[in-house]
Amino acid sequence: MARELDRLEALAARRRLRVGLLRAARGTLGAGATLATLIKLKLAGSLALKLGIAVLVGLGLAWPVVVLAVVVLIGFVLALVSLFDGGAADCPDTACGDGCERREKRAARLRHLIARRQAWLAAPSGPAPSARRREADPLSAA
Repeated sequence: MARELDRLEALAARRRLRVGLLRAARGTLGAGATLATLIKLKLAGSLALKLGIAVLVGLGLAWPVVVLAVVVLIGFVLALVSLFDGGAADCPDTACGDGCERREKRAARLRHLIARRQAWLAAPSGPAPSARRREADPLSAA
């Protein structure tokens, strides 16, 4: 009986070792592939960010529950920081200056087109206004 118990414990120990090695190999290969992809595609800005993402993916392949907990914790911290930061989610200050201004121009043009169509529907005269015809659109010159 003792010999049979030793054999079963050895089998369990080998299985634990095999599972641990496979997790480590899967995580290492995933982290390496992710790091190579991030470097090749130049998706992340700094090397530290690339390494962090690669480690997170590697951990996700090895221990998904740990990564889920880390992502939830990071999300919670970012939510708290954004609450107490005081900054609004406005448009970022861009160097070329076409971030919010362009969106505001498009929004103003849309409001103008809606107003033109509502006015035409209230008192139809002449052809229906079209977004393709811009002769009467004051924002088309801008």
